[in-house]
Amino acid sequence: MTESVLARLWNAVKPPPPVRSPQAESRQLTPRQKRLLRIAAGTLVLGAAAWGVSNYIISEPQRANQDFQEGMRLMQPATYAQAIQHFDRALQKTPDLAAAYLNRGIAYRYLNRTDQALGDFEAALRINPYLSRAYSERGSIFRQRGDANRAIDEFTKALGIEESLDAYYERGQTYESLGEHQKAIADFDSAIAWMRNSPEVYRARSLARRNIGDIAGYEADRDQANSFEQRR
Repeated sequence: MTESVLARLWNAVKPPPPVRSPQAESRQLTPRQKRLLRIAAGTLVLGAAAWGVSNYIISEPQRANQDFQEGMRLMQPATYAQAIQHFDRALQKTPDLAAAYLNRGIAYRYLNRTDQALGDFEAALRINPYLSRAYSERGSIFRQRGDANRAIDEFTKALGIEESLDAYYERGQTYESLGEHQKAIADFDSAIAWMRNSPEVYRARSLARRNIGDIAGYEADRDQANSFEQRR
């Protein structure tokens, strides 16, 4: 009697068993559907991976530019070696970055690693044959090495693309070393037209004028150079 009352009481309060509706039964996946689902999931994973790789590749030029800009920031006498490292990284990401070759070459030249500098200037000019600075830098190296004729040829190529104070000044000095004083004076004239307060150019022209017997011109340029130096 007691058990019967307890049984009836339990039956009254216990939760009902779960009911599986026909719709739930119909939602069970077949083996083919499960296989298709696995294929779809795999496709999504591959697509996501491909998107990630594509996004990484697309960002390569941006990251190369960041390395290049950091290299330019470090283009100082005490940090040329660090600048070269950043140009290396930029070129690893973007091998056709002519400006990175050019500036890495300049850093190499300032470190007296002239063979590497010439290699970089050559690489820069293969990418962009209109980089006048690359010709000027090569001219400076050849002038330093005593190859005056080749230096003049490089400075002339640079000036054919873009006029600059440095190219006129260095070509003028190279002409002067060959005893071609009038050509040197003409280049110093052009350099002064670009920058009228450069004592180095006035002093170089004064010496060229003295060498052709123009003593008045020599003294005038000498005095002008002294005046500019005193103002510094």
